[in-house]
Amino acid sequence: MDQLVDLFAKYGLFIGLPLLFLLIVAWIYRPSAKKRFEADGNLPFYGDKKVDKAGPDGR
Repeated sequence: MDQLVDLFAKYGLFIGLPLLFLLIVAWIYRPSAKKRFEADGNLPFYGDKKVDKAGPDGR
């Protein structure tokens, strides 16, 4: 048991950071996230429909 604790104490950072990175990538590219990220990607274009090319103050 002490050997396992020593292993994680020495190499935990080298094992943990790549695993954390892979978990984040897997969470971002999960199938149910596609709809949300497509909607978030269209946010800058919503203003064009509401303002009608005049600008936010109507000039």
